[in-house]
Amino acid sequence: MQRALTTCMAFLALLFFTSRAVTEDDYELQATVQTPDIAFESDLDIGLWARFHFAIHTADFDATRAFYRVLGFTEGIGGFPLTNTHAMARALGMFEECQYELAKGEVLLFPGAENTTGIDLLQWHKPFNPEPPYQKPNHLGMAYATLLTTDLVADYTFLKSRDVEFLSEPYGAPGNRFVFMRDPDGIYLKLEESPIPNLNSVEQAGTHIMGMPYIGINVSDIDISIDFYRRFGYTNVRRISEQTLSAEESAAWGFASPIRFRGADIAINRGDHHRIRLLQWLEPFNPEPAYAPPINHKGINRLALTVPDVERAVAILRKQGVPFLSEIAPCCSGTDSDTGGIVHAIDPDGVFLELVGNLTPRPVPPQPAHCPPLQIRYPD
Repeated sequence: MQRALTTCMAFLALLFFTSRAVTEDDYELQATVQTPDIAFESDLDIGLWARFHFAIHTADFDATRAFYRVLGFTEGIGGFPLTNTHAMARALGMFEECQYELAKGEVLLFPGAENTTGIDLLQWHKPFNPEPPYQKPNHLGMAYATLLTTDLVADYTFLKSRDVEFLSEPYGAPGNRFVFMRDPDGIYLKLEESPIPNLNSVEQAGTHIMGMPYIGINVSDIDISIDFYRRFGYTNVRRISEQTLSAEESAAWGFASPIRFRGADIAINRGDHHRIRLLQWLEPFNPEPAYAPPINHKGINRLALTVPDVERAVAILRKQGVPFLSEIAPCCSGTDSDTGGIVHAIDPDGVFLELVGNLTPRPVPPQPAHCPPLQIRYPD
């Protein structure tokens, strides 16, 4: 039997107030906002159930929102509070802020997708780090999101006509092609072709994108990272053997000379069965660390994961040496009625993994003595 975190909440990085209710046919929300009663497999099982979203921080919400609508993210959850408690600011590494302030925000959804595809699109007002995102897809940290299409050439042609920036022409054979593009803020997106053709492609408008199979994360040591992610429940591991790509394929990744890497596809065995692609770059290797806190840098920031009980999950992971950015923050109304909480674990290369889960309601943590009274402000 399903147990809702709450249907009056959507998410800043998980849960925020929304008027949209979870319906029986709404797969995207059923798979993420709700978590079933899980039979834990062991005392070390945190119950990881789904990827709710990854976050994109943009300098221009309206322009970026319009771009993702073209790709197929035509639905979303809005009505986010633009300010919140000091505890919520701390959860994002904003330790000196009494309250943060957003300009706009929405969780973007892709109706009819084959898997969970949520994007937490936020435009920060205070504080905001406007430095550009990673210039190459080999930077340590969250590097790109992959979108699966049944007709890559048609989508490439269509998106080029809409002035989308591509790194190259499509590379590969039919059913095994890919190409990289960049969104309005410069974030990398990998368009990958499904080996199953779409026989109705001529009749369709827009793109032929049908899902988001994986998120790409670059790591400094593949073995250390596999061991780390196993603690979260990524026990399905398929190694990617060391390989050196041809000059032509390397150019499709945006490099002028052959690139070399090894890695692994890791996945959970329950819930949405989502996966992550971990790559350890050998040539060229960029040792610059992932974005440091606070979590407000322009670009791809944090991966939000749902668990049944966030307090239980944190206790288990802390015993295994997993570091956290802050204590758990009740989320997200700013009142003592919140039944959910968020917290950010930090992977070996500085990637923020946001855990979203049920939390025993408690009084709102007080604002620091030097701060003005708490004000929760919503969009007009």
